[in-house]
Amino acid sequence: MSEQARAVISEISGHDLDQWLRPSTFTNELEESIRGHIHELLTGWMFFRKLAADCSRANIALHGFALLWERNAKECMIDMKWLEKYLIVRGGRCKPTSIEAPKYEFPDSPVEPVGPCREAFTVEKKLFVDLERLCTLAAKCQDTPLLNVIEQRFLRKHSKHLKNMGDLLQQVTRVSKQPGLGIYILDAELRKHHGYIPWKLCNDPDAVEEIIRCVTKKASKKFAAEEYLEGAELASMEAGHC
Repeated sequence: MSEQARAVISEISGHDLDQWLRPSTFTNELEESIRGHIHELLTGWMFFRKLAADCSRANIALHGFALLWERNAKECMIDMKWLEKYLIVRGGRCKPTSIEAPKYEFPDSPVEPVGPCREAFTVEKKLFVDLERLCTLAAKCQDTPLLNVIEQRFLRKHSKHLKNMGDLLQQVTRVSKQPGLGIYILDAELRKHHGYIPWKLCNDPDAVEEIIRCVTKKASKKFAAEEYLEGAELASMEAGHC
């Protein structure tokens, strides 16, 4: 091995390559803030897992809601893993912190879903606000890559999630004014859609154009069919006169 190669190896071995990866805009404060949001995602994951487990109990048996909370928990875990990997890619370090166990219990005497849905909405709102804080800090540090990631991958999605959870809270509150059948029907709808909120496409701006296209296409076909029938009827009448 040449002396030049030894010098290069020695130089690289003596440096922290993580520091080579991170730009000046990726400050220690920004790194700590990302870890803070990872902590919030893990807290949300544990909370939604607890709600899903509660709803699966025989004394509550709201399996549609259980599927919904399981999906929320899964999404928190997916986002946490993605953000953790992104932190490492940018030259940061993973430093796990203790997660406090959720203390909230799903009421079962009587079964009352308004409180849990309100708590779930609060958790989603907390995640959204924390993303806004992280986005503001990224803009302050002029870290454009992180700013784009937060806006495009997380904030856009969480805006729709927050609206969906707000709608769910309103629906649950409405049907709970007369307990019984309303909650059963709402839970059945959630079961039917495998835990997806049935009206989620109504709150998706990206889906509006597709919905309009489908409605327009169906309307065009209907009008075309009506014009065809009118034309055929007129032709038949003229043939009869002949």
